[in-house]
Amino acid sequence: GVQLKRDGVIRYAIADEGDLLLYREQRLENFGLEDTAHKVDFMQGDACNLKAVYQGYDLILAANLLDRLYDPILFLKHIHERINVGGLLVLASPYTWLEEHTDKANWLGGFKKDGESFSTLDGIKSVLENHFQLIDGPFSQPFVLRETRRKFQHTLSEVTIWERRNVED
Repeated sequence: GVQLKRDGVIRYAIADEGDLLLYREQRLENFGLEDTAHKVDFMQGDACNLKAVYQGYDLILAANLLDRLYDPILFLKHIHERINVGGLLVLASPYTWLEEHTDKANWLGGFKKDGESFSTLDGIKSVLENHFQLIDGPFSQPFVLRETRRKFQHTLSEVTIWERRNVED
């Protein structure tokens, strides 16, 4: 992203088959975006330990992030501090909980609790209910990841949209 913004063009290689690669190029002008690049910034950080500068947003999109965080509960407990009242939090995740990313003790759901199934959506609701209201979803959003020319991974993320409410409400 940084290179595309800076240079207006990015060249890259993608897997074709075996050791063979396909070489590609994308230009901002191909998408009519050459005059808007100055409005975009790219930042990198730890979603579970965000710096104070990341606040005052009207929209936060956490796409396919929750099940890859080391502490998704911590992320959700503090995300209201980043969003303006009336702002939106959009969560999208396939809920693919794996211990290589998240210790099982930190999973939001996908387990039995008191002998009953406890879904990730149940966990999200329990963490967000004090500061957010669910305004849309859940619904499934498909996405496809290309691995090679002939192999693709088809996945469904569950999407929910939450509105940040005033705590006094």
